[in-house]
Amino acid sequence: MKIAMYNIKEVSELMGISPHTLRYYEKIGLLEFVKRNEQGVREFSESDLLTLNTIYRLKQTGMPLKEIKHYLALIKEGFASVDERAQIMLAQKKKVKAQIKVLEQALETIENKLYFYKEAKKQGSLAVCTDEREQMLERLLKIKHTEQQ
Repeated sequence: MKIAMYNIKEVSELMGISPHTLRYYEKIGLLEFVKRNEQGVREFSESDLLTLNTIYRLKQTGMPLKEIKHYLALIKEGFASVDERAQIMLAQKKKVKAQIKVLEQALETIENKLYFYKEAKKQGSLAVCTDEREQMLERLLKIKHTEQQ
């Protein structure tokens, strides 16, 4: 059974990562695992795609490339580094949950604005949603007060 291999263009299209970014990742040592064929063309295996997906997703969460590189080095150590890798993932999970909370608050504000505009359009006036705006202000002040404690 032949193992499927992918070139940089195919990987770029499949993963949504530009070829430039893939080349940069290779240049800084993140893609040491990628092999080249006799013509010097990069060939990504299915296993490489899974590792690249991890790199890409960690980068999306804001993890610095230096930390991702450290994480990949730990993978090379095998089972001995499982606990440290798990700690890295737990710390990143906490960061992502905090990011999600911030984005949920931003989304709530956007949804409130859209509701306000819909009501203003319906009523033909900006003097709408006064109760909702007051409740939003109370929640905002409560959140800020809680954050300061």
